[in-house]
Amino acid sequence: MSARKSERLLNLLIALLSTRRYLTKHELREMVEGYRGGTAGGFERQFERDKEELRTLGVPIETGSNSPDSDEEAGYRINRADFELPPLTFTPAERAALGVAAQVWQDSVAAEHTAQAIEALQAGGAAPDPALLPTVNPRIAVKDPNFEACYEAVTTLRELRFGYGGRPRRLLPWRLIQRRGQWYVFGLDPERGEDRFFKLSRFTAPAAPAGRAGAVEVPHDADERAARLEPAPDVEATVALRDGSTRPWPSAEPMEWSGTLPDGYTAHTVRQASEPILVDEVAAAGPDAILLAPAELRAQVVERLREVAR
Repeated sequence: MSARKSERLLNLLIALLSTRRYLTKHELREMVEGYRGGTAGGFERQFERDKEELRTLGVPIETGSNSPDSDEEAGYRINRADFELPPLTFTPAERAALGVAAQVWQDSVAAEHTAQAIEALQAGGAAPDPALLPTVNPRIAVKDPNFEACYEAVTTLRELRFGYGGRPRRLLPWRLIQRRGQWYVFGLDPERGEDRFFKLSRFTAPAAPAGRAGAVEVPHDADERAARLEPAPDVEATVALRDGSTRPWPSAEPMEWSGTLPDGYTAHTVRQASEPILVDEVAAAGPDAILLAPAELRAQVVERLREVAR
């Protein structure tokens, strides 16, 4: 979304929030910076698009008249009671999870959006507690030049257009997914009439969102359909997990370990799709996990932690 459009939508939102009565289109055209000038037809089209985009974002815009018994033109307003959120409260564990999520995204448009979200939490008195964050944190690299366009299309529910295999493609995107260090966009291919994955690194022409926001309908089972891209766990290791840790280990199974274990730890069998992913998970867990075996993977974790400590 361009800065000019963002500013116009924000000005429209402020105007509709700052009034108790309904504002007509004529009044909004005079009040909102970005609507002045141009033709009446151009304003009508632009206003209708902006109004629908705000509604798509969850803004409850009411339509009505200040004098129901007159022929007065219909107007618009936002009821503050419907728009404002109740006070936000989070448990210490939830704040820690938010903090970890904020540190995951380090590149591209996601970093800017994450910073804005954390600022909003700070303003509401619900900022993440830095003392609860782990020493070693995961990071998701976003270096693909098409990531921003795909991210915008998915979050605004717009059609995505790009080149793939040397020819133009269209996709109604539902999800952005990372698997084994690679990014995929997943959605409905309107040409084939079926859902498909497209690997961002194989795009042959730049991606760009198209059409109006909210035009894409995401099915309720989109996550289930996307699960088929999940790589099957084929790497197994023995990991000592700290008792009482809140860090999730979906594939972990308790096991007997003949060697010695630090106090407060229990041995588990942990499975992952590849060695690098398993090493990343254990290293990111910091003191919550100790890789016991096999020796070659344990050595990789030790080296990873030494690199971080340098």
